[in-house]
Amino acid sequence: MIGRQNWMDHVLEVDHFKFKRVNSFKYLCSIVTGKNDITKEVVVRIQAGNRTYYGLEKLLSSKSLSRKIKRRLYTSLIRPVILYGSETWALRKSDENKFLILERKILRKIFGPIKDNITGEWRRRKNIELQEIFNENNIAETIKKKRLRWAGHAMRSQNSLLRMVLEQNPVGKRPLGRPKLRWEDLVKRDIEVLGGGANWKDLAMNRDAWRIGCETGWS
Repeated sequence: MIGRQNWMDHVLEVDHFKFKRVNSFKYLCSIVTGKNDITKEVVVRIQAGNRTYYGLEKLLSSKSLSRKIKRRLYTSLIRPVILYGSETWALRKSDENKFLILERKILRKIFGPIKDNITGEWRRRKNIELQEIFNENNIAETIKKKRLRWAGHAMRSQNSLLRMVLEQNPVGKRPLGRPKLRWEDLVKRDIEVLGGGANWKDLAMNRDAWRIGCETGWS
């Protein structure tokens, strides 16, 4: 049992069953916190991604494997470990940057250094050079697209608990101070950037239009 307040009693009793109050716990390999703070989950996912990366480092450094195969090792083995549960994340910009730093480290291992045309010396690739040669959505963009696809699925799930949670207005007030970005706030923002307007829940009901819009935007 978790809660946002500091409770004097650390045990909650319901129908003779006792539940210990905690600040956070792991559920389905994801960290759930009373303050809805994604920081711990970001740390866990980056650590898991690093473990997978170092487990494959010899293959990613191998001269016998093509870059195409190494890219596939990253996108099919490492990225899914990093992005587990990312459909539900409400990330800050600083969190996105942590994932981008990890991705660039892996891509530099895959693509190696580049010879400078001016000095003739080998140097590591710049961020923009990595993105150009990778030529796919970076990991931050991938997280946004996964979140949008899942949001559409959630809204189309008629009479499901998932949709009920999205449409419910909780009783009470948000805590004082600067409000944290909520998951739905990010969905709305991403849809508006793609030209979809503010009423994303109506857009989500058309599966095909939603899928295309999330990839290419709404005109």
